Amino acid sequence: MPVLTLHLLAFEPSINTQSFIHQLKQSPDINVIVASRPQHIVIQPSLLDKDTLSKTQWDLLVLLQKSSRSDSSEPATADPIPSTLRRFIKAEYKITTGIPSKLLSSYPTRDAVLKTSSESMPLIDSLDKLLKGSDTKSTSQNLEVSPELLDFMNQLLKIHSGPVTMLNLLHFHHPDGKKSYYEYGQAFVPVAGKRGGNAKLVGNVVPPGFGDGAGDSRGSRDRLQSEWWNEISIVHYPSIRHFCDMLAGEDYQKINEKYRLSALKDTFLLCTTEFDVEDAGRLKL
Repeated sequence: MPVLTLHLLAFEPSINTQSFIHQLKQSPDINVIVASRPQHIVIQPSLLDKDTLSKTQWDLLVLLQKSSRSDSSEPATADPIPSTLRRFIKAEYKITTGIPSKLLSSYPTRDAVLKTSSESMPLIDSLDKLLKGSDTKSTSQNLEVSPELLDFMNQLLKIHSGPVTMLNLLHFHHPDGKKSYYEYGQAFVPVAGKRGGNAKLVGNVVPPGFGDGAGDSRGSRDRLQSEWWNEISIVHYPSIRHFCDMLAGEDYQKINEKYRLSALKDTFLLCTTEFDVEDAGRLKL
């Protein structure tokens, strides 16, 4: 299973994010799988690195893979960002993850199809029905529609009506949380699919310290995994309104309450817009 690194980066004020990405893509040793602009934290973590993740003004999310031309003697967890670019980074949050080869090999085609079809994806109008009943929640911590989320939706739609990409960091209850979340994932496919939602990439997290001599025993790995993020997912929606429409649906909240909430000990959900979508002229900056 290929090992990739997910990075949340904050830059010095003088740094142009798109210029940074362009230079990153020039490196012969790196494949940039996802590059997106963090827009809004939908769910803040309650346990894991909550201050770092919630209080840092992130400028860039990138998912990186070492290219086949890179030095094969380097460990998979080695830093993929060149030292010439490291000096521009003010803060960083890094996660190492294993993503199935099948998902990676088909990703460019699936990603292009999803983005191209976004404009024609209809809404179910669950959100309109919810708003007419004024049944919003005070926060979106349980992945429900809240006034804060609605305000973000309205602000983003003024400049960007196109696709959004959601980063999910998942920390499961031990020992049955992963199983419950798998059941949620199975039920999620038809519920999100009719609104254009699609999990583009899913990966298992490699615990910090594992593989560097600090915790190579099975017991150590299990302990590290039970104390940190266990899985990541990167999910596409045709627009922020499609995402909110899903959250407002009774069909979604049924599987959310039945499977997702009981599975998770902690989670971080970040809404982003990918830079190739912005470069296509869909985001009015």
